[in-house]
Amino acid sequence: MDILEAMETCRSIRKLKSDPVPAEDLERLVYYATRAASAGNSQLWRFVIVTDPADRLWFRDMLAETAGALLFSEPPADDDHSKEARNRRLMRRFVFDHDKIPAFIITAIENVFPTAEQPDPHYAWSSVYLATQNLLLAARGMGLGAAMTTNQLWNEPGVREHFGIPDNVEIGAVIPVGYPEGNYGPVTRKPTSEVIFRDHWGRP
Repeated sequence: MDILEAMETCRSIRKLKSDPVPAEDLERLVYYATRAASAGNSQLWRFVIVTDPADRLWFRDMLAETAGALLFSEPPADDDHSKEARNRRLMRRFVFDHDKIPAFIITAIENVFPTAEQPDPHYAWSSVYLATQNLLLAARGMGLGAAMTTNQLWNEPGVREHFGIPDNVEIGAVIPVGYPEGNYGPVTRKPTSEVIFRDHWGRP
């Protein structure tokens, strides 16, 4: 797929089939993620590919007990067909059926620069999120659905303990991956005239 077409249609896909994704395809996603630049070409990204049913169920239970309990205690009425209600139904399903998503990938980065003793998180984020975006675009190009989430933040200490992620590693994102239900984009975005300033902040 042309890279520009991929960017035009790379929506966050949260409705995913439960069909397994071949291990080699998940590894291809990581391969393309590691084509990204990194601070000083340090290449300290790390990826945890999670497919084990018990681990996926643990993550679902964590989300249900945290995000689910806080955000979705009251489901929308069945006869409410508003956009907000549709989005809430989608997110409820995304949380409470998270174990049915066949795989998710945790993107992470070992602490980098300026020194090992006092790493600067700006370098870490500039590396891990470049790789994360590459992974999302690769999923689009391969016909897979994916979405960048920071769901680990609902219980990051628990996620670190469960998956054995050490303290000197920053977690960038949790990316669910599967075959999409429905169609891709195009994405809906503001016109660039609303987000560009010329030479000085606030100057259209």
